[in-house]
Amino acid sequence: MVTARGLASGYAPLGAVILSRKEVEAIAFGSGSFLHGFAYSSHPISLAAGQATLKHVIQTKLVDEADSDRATSVASNLKRALQELRRLRTVGDVRGIGLLWAEEFVSDPALKTPFPSALNFSGRVAQAALERGLLVYPMQGCVDGDLGDHLLISPPAVVSPQQIAWAAEQLGLAIQEVSAQL
Repeated sequence: MVTARGLASGYAPLGAVILSRKEVEAIAFGSGSFLHGFAYSSHPISLAAGQATLKHVIQTKLVDEADSDRATSVASNLKRALQELRRLRTVGDVRGIGLLWAEEFVSDPALKTPFPSALNFSGRVAQAALERGLLVYPMQGCVDGDLGDHLLISPPAVVSPQQIAWAAEQLGLAIQEVSAQL
């Protein structure tokens, strides 16, 4: 797997290739070499940032906090808070894992009928949320490439339970505001 971005917490460019034991053994017992090279390979500042990030992730147990199936985790708290929004008539589904969630919007909850794309329901909810100080990522086209509205919600692993409660409240108010305008 090729990975990057959060490896150095955004402080410095850093990427990595993660291999299974089987793949490592194939290289080790095959040619024995893995030839690669990039302009910034093994850059000391990037590697130091990566080491500090990994140390922090381990010390603060951020991986455990991002497990939405662990009852006491931050991610589980987020999951519960977002699931509460299912009570709103325009929320058709809430789905996700860890700290990446989506709220899907529908015009008819019984039939799960999407809103017309011209209505831009998710964009309007995102704007109403922004006016309350909450940033979410609106998306359209999840049903067929054109129809279907949802929001992506992805807070950082260091989000607090109080911040989650506040964000869910603001999102609920934004959804209600836009729904009332229909």
